[in-house]
Amino acid sequence: MSLLPLDGPSKQFAVSLTDSTAVEVKDGVNPAYSDRKVVTMMPIDGKMWVYFGDGDVTPTANDVKTKGFPHPKGALRSYEASDTQDMWIVSDTGTIDVRVAERS
Repeated sequence: MSLLPLDGPSKQFAVSLTDSTAVEVKDGVNPAYSDRKVVTMMPIDGKMWVYFGDGDVTPTANDVKTKGFPHPKGALRSYEASDTQDMWIVSDTGTIDVRVAERS
């Protein structure tokens, strides 16, 4: 199997998360690039949860925590996600800062 290289643009931004509101991973109204392939994230000061949505429903913070994947504090992880794949994040407890890069 051959993977296509990430040869397009990228955009980095910061997100402030709480444990009470799910936040869609995007910078502004839409994902940064119409051909986004990968989202890389690092929660700076706390654990967070990552959830891949179905595009029809905005998940609650509880949905993201109970159905999503744990993402530990300080861990740099990349997720495959096109611009049509909704991704939602929420902090485990309290308010945390997260660094995000959308790459294509």
